[in-house]
Amino acid sequence: MRTPATCVIVAFLAVVARSAAHAEGWSPNLTLTTQWNDNATNASASSDKIGALQTKADLIASERYGLTKDDSLHLGFHAGADWWPRFDGLTRGAVGARAEWQHKFGLGALAPIFSVELAADAVGAKESGRRGTSTGVTVTLRKRFNDRWRAALTHEAARHDARFAVFDRRGNETALEIGRELDELARFTLRVNYRQGDVLSYATPPRPDLVALAPNRLTVDTFGRPMVAYSIDARTIGANAAVIRALDENSAVMLGYEWRDTEHKPFRYVNHLVSLALVHQF
Repeated sequence: MRTPATCVIVAFLAVVARSAAHAEGWSPNLTLTTQWNDNATNASASSDKIGALQTKADLIASERYGLTKDDSLHLGFHAGADWWPRFDGLTRGAVGARAEWQHKFGLGALAPIFSVELAADAVGAKESGRRGTSTGVTVTLRKRFNDRWRAALTHEAARHDARFAVFDRRGNETALEIGRELDELARFTLRVNYRQGDVLSYATPPRPDLVALAPNRLTVDTFGRPMVAYSIDARTIGANAAVIRALDENSAVMLGYEWRDTEHKPFRYVNHLVSLALVHQF
């Protein structure tokens, strides 16, 4: 399952590929992210919205194996961790593996690339009910149009099976990302996405209206006061804009903004997220 941090790494590698040709084999990429979420509770009621800072670390190491002149296999290791300074109950870590097949349609930098990635992680969390396993399949078509513009169309089917059903996740997401090289060191990316699947939201009890809407519910004190965590199937549309700039041949910074709109009538909530990330290739 490709995480947002991994997407940042992919974008960074494309920016610095010309000067980082020595970074081969299992050389890991580390992404450190600080992100502000104005609605960490995914709440529909304004009184339940709580903004919070989240910090993330994401590590990817992979090796490429040539199969044919057009096909390659990429095997990788993944480790990640999330920490919320105000709400340490959300602290989590993940360790897993990645396997990706890539096929290139022709020769040269402009040839499109099709890939299928399988992912699996064991997930640990401070709140034991969130622990479990995450798996996913990601299908991607990438195309570079010239030395400035490129695009990627991605579809991901992912699931998380937790100890408590309310924390289970199943969903399908389709995204289109367009990138433009601003100069030799910087790139601008715009990403739009549509997702259908489980989302986790929180509300202050009593909420009798949730009985019919969300059969999976649990009272928690994750956010410092009693709230009902509930899972519903909803659609989410979103957009993300980011600027990535290389600091040297091994490091880059990214500044991003993301907007999400999630709805399952009559419930609807919006998230605004601002992030700053540092990416380093060892």
